[in-house]
Amino acid sequence: MKITSLEEAPFIPVSHDPQLKKQVLFGKGTLPHVMAVSHIEMKPGDSAVSHKHDDAYEVFFGMAGRIEFVVDGEDVPLTAGKCLIVEPGETHSIRDAAQGSRMLYFLLVK
Repeated sequence: MKITSLEEAPFIPVSHDPQLKKQVLFGKGTLPHVMAVSHIEMKPGDSAVSHKHDDAYEVFFGMAGRIEFVVDGEDVPLTAGKCLIVEPGETHSIRDAAQGSRMLYFLLVK
């Protein structure tokens, strides 16, 4: 069994957007094919640059608020209770977020 909490997880910079700070709940080596399970809280105006993962899926689960994604040129709002899967090779970014927006996200190796 493995257990962790947000209270224990340190804040670390997101690799492609170091101004954003995430909390990695489980990192590489914890589960097969899972690179990371992370939590992030975003503020209005926060964004993430356009990027892609050629060898990984990224799964985003909205916990609160609204986060505006762009996936391969398509606007995709992520709200509480919604789940978004970005597949390998799909270009994605975050354009903006509402106050108090939070999400969990998982990076899974293909």
